[in-house]
Amino acid sequence: MRKILLHLIPLLITATTGVAQDTIKLKNGDILSGKILKQDSYTVYFKSDSFGSVSLYTRDIAKITVSTEELGEIEVPAEALAPVVEEKPLPAVEAHKPDLAKHPPKENKQWSGQAGLSFAMRESNSLQQKNDGTLQETEESFETYRINGNIAWTGGQNQLRWDLNYRYSKSDLRKYDDLFNVKQNYNYTFKQKTYYTEAKTLFQRDYRRGIEEEFLQTAELGINWFKNSSKFELSTSVGGGYHEYNRVKRDWQQNVLAEYDEAMPKFVLDQNLKWQLVNSLTFIEKYTHLGDLENYHFLFTAGLENKLIQELFLRVEYRLERDTEIAYDGKGYYDRALLTSILYKF
Repeated sequence: MRKILLHLIPLLITATTGVAQDTIKLKNGDILSGKILKQDSYTVYFKSDSFGSVSLYTRDIAKITVSTEELGEIEVPAEALAPVVEEKPLPAVEAHKPDLAKHPPKENKQWSGQAGLSFAMRESNSLQQKNDGTLQETEESFETYRINGNIAWTGGQNQLRWDLNYRYSKSDLRKYDDLFNVKQNYNYTFKQKTYYTEAKTLFQRDYRRGIEEEFLQTAELGINWFKNSSKFELSTSVGGGYHEYNRVKRDWQQNVLAEYDEAMPKFVLDQNLKWQLVNSLTFIEKYTHLGDLENYHFLFTAGLENKLIQELFLRVEYRLERDTEIAYDGKGYYDRALLTSILYKF
């Protein structure tokens, strides 16, 4: 670099003392006439009558000719020009690779499920016989314990899930609650992920409602309202079902138990909402309606689910159930509960 600059010094002095035109030939063939003002290793500052003052990169110049009146044209040798510096690409920086041991990638598991234990404070109505033999509706408050779990298989657009619930409560004097149900749910989601079909099969025994055996089979068509949102999910499905149950009812006059069988088609409505408020806190709500506007059985739940550690969750929810077909003294059966649950998801 120093040799190049030393080569250029006398030429620049000669060029600045003359009054004739200097010429610069570019590599693309263009020729500029004017006066060289200054040059360094990378740039030539040039003044042209046509373009004014311009700056040129030496890598774009093929030849420089300096002219004076006394000396005539002086051709600058090629070695006096600053060498063309090729711009080399920066070396590739190796991307940071996550530690797979500490943060293993999530797998799309085909099998999943959960297991839970719940404690509930409940209020429900029932009938009691007074000393004079008459019946009256009474409200009872009691506590129950429940174990529940489910396991699900997902394959492409298909999902199968099996649920199990058992709830029980008893004091020294009498039994308050004894519920057992198993349910199978099949779901098929269409490719657009907006619409889906669902089929549910339920078998249940419910002491509070006086039902020994209950069977329900439904077929439903549903819609996912926010299919592209991972934090807010809302779905609604409607359809029809076949409902059959065997109810044991006490004849208080004869003091005997009588069985009643019912079988009929039913209208079905399901609505599910899941809203992730923050990373570890989710609001959940579910409503199920079976029947019509006069005779119906509905179940409503709403609450919060908080992630504790790893796959362990705490859920607090309010539950309301009402069945107008199971009437106590002309009033439909109802059950209100505040549940606290510990869930393990896998």
